Amino acid sequence: RLRGGAGGAPGELLFQAWAPPLGFSTFGVKQLSQRDPQDPPEWPSGDAEPQLENEHLRVLFDPVTGHLREIQNLAKGFSLPVFQSFYWYNASAGDGLSPQASGAYIFRPNASAPVPVAKRAATRLLKTALVQELQQNFSAWCSQVLRLRPGQPYLELEWTVGPIPVADGLGKELVSRFETPLRTAGRFYTDSNGRQVLQRRRDYRPTWNLSQSEPVAGNYYPVNSRIFIRDQKLQLTVLTDRSQGGSSLLDGSLELMVSWGHPGGTRGRAQRCQRHPCPLQLHRRLLHDDNRGMAEALDEPGADGRGLVVRGRHLVLLDTAEAAADGHRPRAQEMATPPAVVLAPGPGPPLRQLSGLRRALPPNLHLLTLQPRGAGTLLLRLEHLFEPGESRNGSRPVTVDLTVSHGAGGTAGGSQPRFGGPGP
Repeated sequence: RLRGGAGGAPGELLFQAWAPPLGFSTFGVKQLSQRDPQDPPEWPSGDAEPQLENEHLRVLFDPVTGHLREIQNLAKGFSLPVFQSFYWYNASAGDGLSPQASGAYIFRPNASAPVPVAKRAATRLLKTALVQELQQNFSAWCSQVLRLRPGQPYLELEWTVGPIPVADGLGKELVSRFETPLRTAGRFYTDSNGRQVLQRRRDYRPTWNLSQSEPVAGNYYPVNSRIFIRDQKLQLTVLTDRSQGGSSLLDGSLELMVSWGHPGGTRGRAQRCQRHPCPLQLHRRLLHDDNRGMAEALDEPGADGRGLVVRGRHLVLLDTAEAAADGHRPRAQEMATPPAVVLAPGPGPPLRQLSGLRRALPPNLHLLTLQPRGAGTLLLRLEHLFEPGESRNGSRPVTVDLTVSHGAGGTAGGSQPRFGGPGP
């Protein structure tokens, strides 16, 4: 799907892997048989409705429509109705209020209500010892896989969108929307470049009286790594694998523009949209130029001329409002800096595993930089992952002894720095 007619893997290899901090692990893969592997069991298997479950979460789906219906936090004994689906905004070509068209630099839909891609999704449920997943097919150009693995306290959503059809003459801007009964009073939260979390209010600006003329685009903000909504008790957080535009246009809901940017590759660029909130690196297919410099419509045909196909991931976390930061802070960091996977033929290196640390850093510290700066000198930068006051334990100052932390590469200086706030 991602490369049009090229490629097309017949299967997927799954195994559990672990790598030590500041290190690597090597794994070997060998084909033992020429026969095709057996298909995992499919639903129905006695369940009244399709569901995914591990020791942390139970995820329920509507057996008629195939949509996500409810998430249950088994560890803490509460649940939240959650509906998720895909919609598209019809891109404006200019109207009586303004000649401005939606384009590469401007997000301007011609109506406040988006159009659902489909009212129902065809589903297929697979369960193995390593993963449970529900595959949703909304249309020929929009699908999604929802996954839950053992020990995983979050729900993974992997979406695939495209080529976006425009034969009907309508430019389309895709969003993934979540709807809940949370009473959010027009407030939602987005991060600032992966660190500070900022409160947003619908149709409001803190330093002037806003006269809202764009009810959709005027409430979109950059989302570098996370967006969440909450009430006095619960918080629903969605983590992104790239910078996207996001908003909460209805109480209890949040939405994210489906993005074609490379995972982790546009986080800094989104910060430049603060003055004029707009979605970034979007998988949008538009038919009119916005007259802001490109001199062409945002209509990427791709290598096969049919349009681009993109794939990305969202992680959904449900927790109490008090404890939510303990989950989304480390998970967002993992999304921003995932392990690098290197594939090569042959037996591999003789050293199968190595760590550059004698022991792991405290969980609320992140090694930001380890850079050679001349003979016998390294630049070492550590950052505290939590904001002050957002976590009972995670926000506490922490002291690290560098004389025992540095491993295979040698020993760093003997100071004991103390970290007590966000940033390096």
